[in-house]
Amino acid sequence: MNAETILAVCREGTKMSRVRDDEMNKVNGGMVVNAKGLPEYDPSCPWEVVENNTGKLLGKFPTQDGACEFGKSFGPDSYNAQLVDTSTVLRLREYPQA
Repeated sequence: MNAETILAVCREGTKMSRVRDDEMNKVNGGMVVNAKGLPEYDPSCPWEVVENNTGKLLGKFPTQDGACEFGKSFGPDSYNAQLVDTSTVLRLREYPQA
């Protein structure tokens, strides 16, 4: 099951800050966060992979392992699949990096 399928299963119809398809080629990393405390938190899929410059959602997962595997798919750099806290994600969403 890919991230898009899992996202659809976990939170069908939810509006959230997601990376659009045309933005995916600009994504250079995905960080992992337990989303408890974020507005889009879903207890059935509490683990999210977010873009490391903007905090936009790349995928939601029921397990940390699944989120980490997806995060690592963006490349071998150390920030891929790096665990971050919700305050980091909220800060990135408010003040995106270039």
